[in-house]
Amino acid sequence: MAASTTAQQTIDVVTPAAGESVTEGTILEWHVKVGDQIKLDETIVEISTDKVDVELPSPAGGTVTELLVEEGDTVTVGQVIARIAVGPADSAPRPANGKGNGSQSAPPAAEAGDAPAASSESGASGDSAQAPPSTSGSRVIDVVTPAAGESVTEGTILEWHVKVGEFIKADATIVEISTDKVDVELPAPGSGTVTELLVQEGDTVTVGQVIARIALGASDGAPQPTNGADDGSQTQAPAAAPASSGTAPEGTKVSPVAARAAAAEGVNLAQVQGSGPAGRITKSDVLSAATGSSSTASNGAGSNGAAETVEAVAKPMRGGAAALARYMEESRSIPTATSFRTLTVTVLDARRKELKSGPRKVSFTHLIAYAIARAAQDMEVMANHYVEVDGKPVRMIDGQVNLGLAVDVEKKDGSRTLMVPVIRNAGTLPFERFLDAYDALVEKARTNTLTADDLVGANLTLTNPGGLGTIASVPRLMTGQGTIVATGSIGYPVGLGNIGEMIGAEKVMSMTSTYDHRIIQGAESGRFLARIEQYLQGEDGFYEDVFTALGSELGPPPPLPAPAAAARVAAESASTPAANGVAVGEEMLQAVQGASTFVSRVRSHGHLAARLDPLGSEPEGDPGLDPEALGLSPELQAKLPAKIFQMYVPGATLADALPHLRETYCGTIAYEVEHIASHRQR
Repeated sequence: MAASTTAQQTIDVVTPAAGESVTEGTILEWHVKVGDQIKLDETIVEISTDKVDVELPSPAGGTVTELLVEEGDTVTVGQVIARIAVGPADSAPRPANGKGNGSQSAPPAAEAGDAPAASSESGASGDSAQAPPSTSGSRVIDVVTPAAGESVTEGTILEWHVKVGEFIKADATIVEISTDKVDVELPAPGSGTVTELLVQEGDTVTVGQVIARIALGASDGAPQPTNGADDGSQTQAPAAAPASSGTAPEGTKVSPVAARAAAAEGVNLAQVQGSGPAGRITKSDVLSAATGSSSTASNGAGSNGAAETVEAVAKPMRGGAAALARYMEESRSIPTATSFRTLTVTVLDARRKELKSGPRKVSFTHLIAYAIARAAQDMEVMANHYVEVDGKPVRMIDGQVNLGLAVDVEKKDGSRTLMVPVIRNAGTLPFERFLDAYDALVEKARTNTLTADDLVGANLTLTNPGGLGTIASVPRLMTGQGTIVATGSIGYPVGLGNIGEMIGAEKVMSMTSTYDHRIIQGAESGRFLARIEQYLQGEDGFYEDVFTALGSELGPPPPLPAPAAAARVAAESASTPAANGVAVGEEMLQAVQGASTFVSRVRSHGHLAARLDPLGSEPEGDPGLDPEALGLSPELQAKLPAKIFQMYVPGATLADALPHLRETYCGTIAYEVEHIASHRQR
């Protein structure tokens, strides 16, 4: 009988992690060749990194079946570089001598009656425990846990998208893995039939660990594993299962894992409300329904009129959500204080409008973030952070501003989490490179493609709840950071929203700096916010640098807001040439004289227009209290600046000020002094 590798366990030799900053190495020398016997812990290869040279021990005793890379090749952490057939020498085939070149020779076909053995590795899922379909003549490749960044060494299996025996296309998602930084969708490395799933959902796996295997070249019609039939007899195909056994109604979106869970638990998928994207039913939805805590349970009266009780569901937090919870708990140990500042945004608003016609889309937050990075570069204390070394307090000075951007992200299951990718050395970047880095990180956050390395190293963070209408915020400061800046919404001060433009008010924005009080003092935080404001107001060539970097032309400084009526009068006067200067001048002079008389009459006799009779009779009144009797039409009133009449009431023009003038002198409680003849008494 020909020897068959299907009766043996083959294990992978992977490039080891040699430290957080090491991601790759070079193969120096193989100590074995294909077909050699090797003992457990015997050196199989020497690998050189930019830090150390490593002698890699064999993970098991057996026969070397493949060497997948050559001496001198560059390999990455977690890459499979060789395979060993575990067992004695005579139980494994002896391939031709010589080092492998990455190709795998097909094993001899199993003799009739030989059944391929299931994987004997511990931790295999129920699916992988079934006999995998025959893959004689097919190349079997490993699916390994990917490296998700220098700071990530392990993850948790969230959900398998396939089961043993299923055909999968290259690059289709085979599994979702959660790390303490990001969730990763792992694509299939090739098209073929899944032969093994070596770990279960919920298991913890390490970078480079083999978690599944795929037989390449199998067609979509590959045989499916039998359900529990292990005696070699052929079983009849089961009848179509009812919906209660995991079959989803037509049009229902359900994950394969959820379908299997529904079949195992006897849950009718037609009665399950999906909580995933677009109503997709997840495994947790099925398990909730199985325990009677489904979201479809009625909150009202049942058929017997009695109110039904809906049980709460405990859902474990994983991945980024779990990490965020830990970070928030750790943040409680930081003694923080917060500085507040309100700044006008007239210049910021005008410059941003200018940039909208340029080649790049620039938002308020882009400009604010850049001003923060520049200000922190000027005041490095704001990017320092606190650590303890041997129990003693230490100020860490990074020497550069690593700006974190708090991004609200909606996950696939509909839940939301906060991701904080980092722009490194942000304070020295020209604006176009800052803009590129900012947009790239936000896009990666929203498409769930951030790596762990994108999320580490921040020493200063910006969060912008103002986009949701929040006026001011005091966010949590994470460990390893000195400051977190929060910006509020942009708008007129509270209470002036409807009249802000009319009275010439400026729009404002609140900004807070929450800082670690162990290393940053309140005066420093206050000066930091003032420095940010100086940049946003255009000082020290801030906008000149921005416009130059984008190849745009900077316009003149924007004018300050003016009351709407005065601004309209000025605009009309500037745009309407005088056909007869003398006639126009005389009309305006007469209007000024009439308005002066009118204002004096209101001050002297305004009480005659006051409603003083409790029985409601009309006040006596006076013809001199009617401005139109003096030739002051509404159009003329709107053209006369109020300040020349020294009324000292609100309003840019006589038309604006007239209601306030009457309120002052014609009310039931009013000023009345002009009738007094004595100047001293007045």
